[in-house]
Amino acid sequence: MKIAFIDVTATVSFGGVQTAIWQLAIALSDLGHQVFIHGGEGQARGDLAGRAVTVLTHPFTAREKFPNLGTRFRKLAERLSFARQARHAVTAGNYDWVILTKPLDFFWPRLMPAGHRSRFAFMSGGTDFIRGDRWLSGRIAAMVACSHFTAQQSYSRFKRQVSVMFNGVDVARFSPGRRDESQRCALGFLPEDVVFVFAGRIVGLKGLHLAIEAMAHPRLRGGLARLLIIGSGDALPRLQALATRIGVTGQIVFHPAVSHKDLPTLLACGDVGIFPSLGEEAFGISVAEAMACGLPVVTAYNGGMPEVVGNEGNCGELFALGDVAACAAAMDEMSRSAERRAAMGLAARQRIEKLFTWRQAAQRLLGALSAAEGG
Repeated sequence: MKIAFIDVTATVSFGGVQTAIWQLAIALSDLGHQVFIHGGEGQARGDLAGRAVTVLTHPFTAREKFPNLGTRFRKLAERLSFARQARHAVTAGNYDWVILTKPLDFFWPRLMPAGHRSRFAFMSGGTDFIRGDRWLSGRIAAMVACSHFTAQQSYSRFKRQVSVMFNGVDVARFSPGRRDESQRCALGFLPEDVVFVFAGRIVGLKGLHLAIEAMAHPRLRGGLARLLIIGSGDALPRLQALATRIGVTGQIVFHPAVSHKDLPTLLACGDVGIFPSLGEEAFGISVAEAMACGLPVVTAYNGGMPEVVGNEGNCGELFALGDVAACAAAMDEMSRSAERRAAMGLAARQRIEKLFTWRQAAQRLLGALSAAEGG
């Protein structure tokens, strides 16, 4: 099939949605399909490793340049400005399927000329619902979601069948056994330290202040637990000030963001993944990537993350959303036994290999598209 992804941010920024687009493009290409990505003019690119995925960029007006009538208004205006420039190329592409990632893009089928053959699918990774999207969804031929949690949200909104495809992990790149003890030492960690590692955007909704406050909790203060925070974002100065204020700067290392291809070696410097997110997580790709590296994880009971980790306690610990004491207790439990961490890390890797690869995600997506064609 000839499949296109449309998302203005795909070639402009990095995040969960953008990662999904690039990785699915790779997997679909490997499965023999023609794949195209339409994004805004920008420098962000996935590592295609020579695959014949066609990337087309188009001008757009950044959301910050529109009147501040609300975040979703600005996002919609940005996407409409992009569509005005990209419409001709998308029409000429004559695709079998066009994949949209936000309800903000549901206007696309109505931009196509009468009799155009392309079908449109919605690949849900969140809840950017807008007024009128129920009406616009009438021309969306298939709906898929990256978790059961997100599928339920879409079903509640649109009263339509929503297939679950799950997101995935590049299990070749994110794999166990990459630890470089000299790099771990260079970061300032001792061999006996138990390092909890986070990688992602440093923004308030990621809840990192909970992990920092947990380091000052009596269960962890003075113990072997350490925190490695990898990334950049507007919350970084506040988190650094918080660590200073509560006296835990010696237990925390803030590391700048690194490229996706360099991330596995830094994750390998950790012993446990830590993801205390407060914002609704549709799936938790960063959680799955840490698990693929053989790390057990401590995560908030939030959104789709329990589906990634599992509720059985085999691959990690889930704690109550926003509860510092519960976060500290889960971290303390993880700190007590290297043998338990090793067993859970092995189970985490096996879970990702069994359920959450990008090839599996692409195959589930194709199954949903085929079912929609049959319907």
